[in-house]
Amino acid sequence: MLETGHHYRDQVSKIISWGHWFSLANILMAILLASRYLFIAEWPETMLGQAYSLISLLGHFSFIIFILYLVVIFPVSFLIPFPRALRFLTVIFSTVGLSLLIIDTEIFKLYNLHINPIIFEILLSESEQDLNSEWQSLFAFVPFLFLLELLISSFLWHRLRPLSRFKLGPIIAIFFFCCFLTGHLLHMWADAAVYRPITAQKANFPLAYPMTARTFLAKYGWLDKEAFDKRISDTKKQSDSRLDYPKNPLAINDNSHKLNVLLINISTLRADMLNDSVMPEMSKLARKGLLFDNHFSTSNDDSLGNFGIMYGLAPQYWDDIETSATSPFMLDYFVQANYNLGIFNTEKLSQHRQQQTTFVNLDGPKTTIVAGTENDRETIEGARDWLKNQDQSTPWFAYVSLDSVQNMNTPDGFPAMFYPNIQDLNSQANNRQIALFNSYRNSVSYVDKAVAKIIYELKQSGQYDNTAIIFTSNHGNEFNDSEEHSWGYGSNYSTYQTQVPLFIVWPGKTPKLIEQDTNHTDLVPTILTNLAAVNNPISDYSNGIDLFAGNFKTWQLLGDENNFVILQQDTITIFSYQGLFSRQGNHNVRNRDDYKPVPQATMHEEQFNQVLTELNYFYKASSAQTPD
Repeated sequence: MLETGHHYRDQVSKIISWGHWFSLANILMAILLASRYLFIAEWPETMLGQAYSLISLLGHFSFIIFILYLVVIFPVSFLIPFPRALRFLTVIFSTVGLSLLIIDTEIFKLYNLHINPIIFEILLSESEQDLNSEWQSLFAFVPFLFLLELLISSFLWHRLRPLSRFKLGPIIAIFFFCCFLTGHLLHMWADAAVYRPITAQKANFPLAYPMTARTFLAKYGWLDKEAFDKRISDTKKQSDSRLDYPKNPLAINDNSHKLNVLLINISTLRADMLNDSVMPEMSKLARKGLLFDNHFSTSNDDSLGNFGIMYGLAPQYWDDIETSATSPFMLDYFVQANYNLGIFNTEKLSQHRQQQTTFVNLDGPKTTIVAGTENDRETIEGARDWLKNQDQSTPWFAYVSLDSVQNMNTPDGFPAMFYPNIQDLNSQANNRQIALFNSYRNSVSYVDKAVAKIIYELKQSGQYDNTAIIFTSNHGNEFNDSEEHSWGYGSNYSTYQTQVPLFIVWPGKTPKLIEQDTNHTDLVPTILTNLAAVNNPISDYSNGIDLFAGNFKTWQLLGDENNFVILQQDTITIFSYQGLFSRQGNHNVRNRDDYKPVPQATMHEEQFNQVLTELNYFYKASSAQTPD
């Protein structure tokens, strides 16, 4: 090193040079420790997938360590130009960081998740006797790690002059940067190309957010949407899928009840809209069946809400279902049991990727599809015409999905019931929230009367008494009810965006009000169980329960591909798969009633383990197992 004779400047220069080498040493140690993730996670079957694993390992952890050095150690070098004190603080910081990495690898092995406070709470609540030997050895390793960091720190400090002769710094930096950039570019390509051996690895490492650009590429014409959908459809071959769904092949019960099934899904309908003033027709119908007063969607968005209704699976399985183009167990039953199927969807089936998932196998002669009508009036008329023509000797399944509520549309000439609405909106800002909400209620009122026409058709054709009617919504809608500047849906997991109406009118079932929490995952097992449709147990094909059996859960699982959300009696808890530091912020606990932050909430280990089991149940067994 070149000394200038200026003591402060020379000390800082020496500390920075030492910091570079010390960071490199910690990068190598972090990569060595983090290689454990590759042994725990599903190992890719392709050479490209394996290459991506190694490249992303090198790029990701070198980047994390470099950023920590740049943000923490580098600026402190100017504030504390005392080598011993700074080196000691840096050693402590590095030891804590690598210790957390070691702990996270064990958490990933047990739970297939990364560090979060709930898991820490569970670990700390265990007695010393309950901690297994592997955990004890991990904690015992921390003092040795601290000593190793001290030795490395001292060795590098006293070898700075000979080390400075090696002009390897730029080469090493370029190498790790190329790994980092290559990893993200590969993932961006894999996401657009639906290349699962790479995309399946997105949650393997903590703090990892691989680059995706599917929407951007499609927007500028660089990704052919039709070709993309075809690539997904072409993945019906499931030999390389990690899914284990269903657990066993469909086994039809020959003595099933041949009831018709009408499933109605009103997009974006809040639970509090099912009342006599806004939806008098559906409220009257609901009183003739079982009304579930605390029913929740599986998510706060269209695709995953629809997914929960039709598959009976937790939303975290959506990505694998989409990639493998696996059809829902319930529709497989209706097809194989020779039901007539009628699909009536106002939106195009490709709108929420349902064409390559939910309805992927519905191309037989007994299936009628009316989709992309662009208005609910045509959809309703299509459903009514189909019902008129049904041969009552053959059972049928009909799915009706309407979107007037989502778009807050009413047809010309429909009388508005609620004022002021967006048609009356003027420059007075204080009217805007009320006007939007009233327009929403007007569209709900229209849909109420539209669906009543289908029910009327059932009665007129003599099919009402032999038809099970399920009425629900894919998710709710918010008008800044949580006072967090949240409008619409998909922005938070408050009850305004996730609680939806559900009532079931089932022949022979006594009307009843159910106040326990229920979830979209419960619909498929309720339908199939009460039709006595299959010999398979519910655990073969769903995460849900039979709602008529009454064995309700004390928690509900919601979420999306990146987060899972646990809804309990008083709280809503949001976790990121990436762990402690996430886009949602830290482990996020909210009050269920008003969605305000809650300082701390307790979750029993048994409940948490049940949630983790549900998250991993329909995956093939691998080295990453959930706890017993």
